[in-house]
Amino acid sequence: MFEKFKSKSLAIPTVSGWIALSALLFVGCGSEPQFRLNAVHKLTLETEFQDGTPIPEQHIQQVGNLLTAFFGTPDQPHFPAGHESLVDLQRLNRAAGSVPSDLSTGRGLYRKHCSHCHGITGDGVGPTAASLNPYPRDFRLGKFKFKSTKMYRPPTDEDIRRVLERGIAGTAMPSFALLPEDQIDALVDYVKYLSIRGQVERALLEELTNLEEGEDLLPPKTDANQEDYEYALELVMELVDPILNKWTNAESKVVPLNGLPDDFQQRMNFYSDAGKLLFFGKANCVQCHGETGIGDGQTENYDDWTNEWLKRANVDPHKREQVQPFLEAGALLPRKIRPRNLRELVFRGGSQPADLYRRVKAGIEGSNMPAAPTLSDSEVWALVAYLIELPYETFFSDE
Repeated sequence: MFEKFKSKSLAIPTVSGWIALSALLFVGCGSEPQFRLNAVHKLTLETEFQDGTPIPEQHIQQVGNLLTAFFGTPDQPHFPAGHESLVDLQRLNRAAGSVPSDLSTGRGLYRKHCSHCHGITGDGVGPTAASLNPYPRDFRLGKFKFKSTKMYRPPTDEDIRRVLERGIAGTAMPSFALLPEDQIDALVDYVKYLSIRGQVERALLEELTNLEEGEDLLPPKTDANQEDYEYALELVMELVDPILNKWTNAESKVVPLNGLPDDFQQRMNFYSDAGKLLFFGKANCVQCHGETGIGDGQTENYDDWTNEWLKRANVDPHKREQVQPFLEAGALLPRKIRPRNLRELVFRGGSQPADLYRRVKAGIEGSNMPAAPTLSDSEVWALVAYLIELPYETFFSDE
């Protein structure tokens, strides 16, 4: 069994390797930066499943060892073999590492352009994060708002590339359109790498709460426990493979642009009138975006990155003593999210009809913007027409 996994070049360490990797991940090696433990998720699980009892340190250490075996370090990344189609290791290494004094070496792209907001770990807690509104994206949840794929599916490479090239209007995310194409490609792979690593970390931490007393996630391999080790390793791979497979199959989950009327541009006013009826009626957009579309409807919600620990750990965001432990673990202060002000002509996921169609049809993952499964394609296009026309609609009465 172990040979099967070894043949995939997963580089599962020996007993001595566990000790070395453990020190590397949690103690550090000189000034070399390290990936940060998802302490917020750890605390969430301890609160949700263990009445606040800490997860044993030896189990946290085992998670760290596995993550290093699978993904390496910020300076020396690698990736589980058998899934080579997901990332190119040469591009991954080009994005990784510190920013060199000689920029011609071409390394350190992520740290140069992204880590000051998104953090070296991709946790969205870089040095400037707390001062930004909205906060930078935490990649580890595996959720991306502005993509072409269905809800609960990873983005395609092109989705990530589009965000890098366009930026996100109304946020601190700039456009990197001036970067050479090969550098954009390297950053695309590195964002995927950080997200997949973060998802695997979360899955492994979740599994810790299912262990019996005295049981290990993956015990050190010895001659005496060969069978137990192989069984535990197979269980670990049952957690990892589905995450990787979802990313592999992302292209097959793209939301098709069905039913665009041939005369959409020529009869925009006609479709917009139909869309307005849907906005106030069947689609019920008014509930969140408000009577005038300025985003003053439902304004008491948080996004999924915050709800992840608020709801699972049953934290009252208005009680400092409940929030403080999570802030100390690395969470950012909870902020309510406002529905988009549709009159500002600022659509963060893009303002082209195709962009708006997918935002309405598939929803915006991680936010409170739901998918619209009950709307026909023609109804979605009508809503798109209304969204395009809405900023120019007069809604104040002269009387």
